[in-house]
Amino acid sequence: MNYIIFDDDIYYDSSGKIGIVPKDKLNAFLAGPRNDLSIVVIDTLQKQVAAPEKSPSRKDEVIASSFSGDYVTQSERIAANLFQVIAVEKPKVAEIYKYLGFENVRLIVPYGVALREFLKSNGILSQDKRIVFLDHLGNQVLVTIFNNDVFTTPRRLSIATKRVVSELNRSQENYKAQAKDKEEISFLIATNSREIMEEIVSSGLEKKENILCFSDSYPALTGLKQGKFSMHYLLPEQFIRLRKLKIVRKRIYSFGIMGGVLGVLLILLLGSFSMDKNALMHLESLQLKAISDNEALKRAYGTKYRDILRRKVKPDLPYFINSFIKALPFEYKVESITIRRNTSFGPYRFEAIVSQKTRCKPFIKLFLPAAFKQARFENILVKGNPGVKVTLDIF
Repeated sequence: MNYIIFDDDIYYDSSGKIGIVPKDKLNAFLAGPRNDLSIVVIDTLQKQVAAPEKSPSRKDEVIASSFSGDYVTQSERIAANLFQVIAVEKPKVAEIYKYLGFENVRLIVPYGVALREFLKSNGILSQDKRIVFLDHLGNQVLVTIFNNDVFTTPRRLSIATKRVVSELNRSQENYKAQAKDKEEISFLIATNSREIMEEIVSSGLEKKENILCFSDSYPALTGLKQGKFSMHYLLPEQFIRLRKLKIVRKRIYSFGIMGGVLGVLLILLLGSFSMDKNALMHLESLQLKAISDNEALKRAYGTKYRDILRRKVKPDLPYFINSFIKALPFEYKVESITIRRNTSFGPYRFEAIVSQKTRCKPFIKLFLPAAFKQARFENILVKGNPGVKVTLDIF
């Protein structure tokens, strides 16, 4: 199992090994099958929304309208007829699926929900105090305030400890100003950084015995491993795709049942009339054909689904241009490179014209990267000089 905080860098826990890597080097650190990724996303927005529990359709309508169409939302019940709606920008969700692959992501959970599971497992969520958690994550500190299940949007701070202390005090004051409770609000500070704890104590903001310090490098990933979550972020088009797949599976299952029932009826019918050998062979042929048709249907739907996935992924066009130019021999110069698409869903056509710098030399063969294995080469003259036209259809 692989657990990831998806940010500008990737923070991972892979089979007990933890660390931080750039996005382009993640694969080297993942253990086991890659199609088992649980993801934490940091940048979320929260709202508390009142909605009638006894009317599910009305409740869903109110929750769906709490944020604009630019966000993907999930909700959780925090009290009677009261829900916390947690929103993530659609481009962030799309980036996760584009980078890691839709089929590889098992779960996407908000940072605040994962960190809340960590606090619950350590028994420090309190009815009397607000928990202020300072998470030292790489070159930043994330400040999140918890009021039981309700939490604030994680606030990013620089790692400078003195600034963290001043921003901590400001965050507490802002929280008090925005809170609707008239009673005095008290805070309990928790962190996973001993340096931050010592700076808070030295500043006089809080006593050491009133601060909780944890040794976990990535508390949110610990919570992600420990908790059971009903939240998962999907884009609208992915909901549609899953619904279609569900319908396909249901039809295949129905076809199987129908084929089985028909087979039994045929056996009983033919048996009642004392089937001869030819009739038995004919029945066997029908059953084999039904199995073959079902297998063909499964393959057809599988091919269609893979085609849908392929059409959603745009090829890396700059890679083809850069790799072509880098592989070009010194004796050639680029006259033109064009990439165009004839239809909305057709392949891209890569077309490059290069010429030799001198006329006296014969044509020099081009050796291009593996991506150009299916390319077509045509020797031409360009302004009187030997040249080559390279054409490649990119799917």
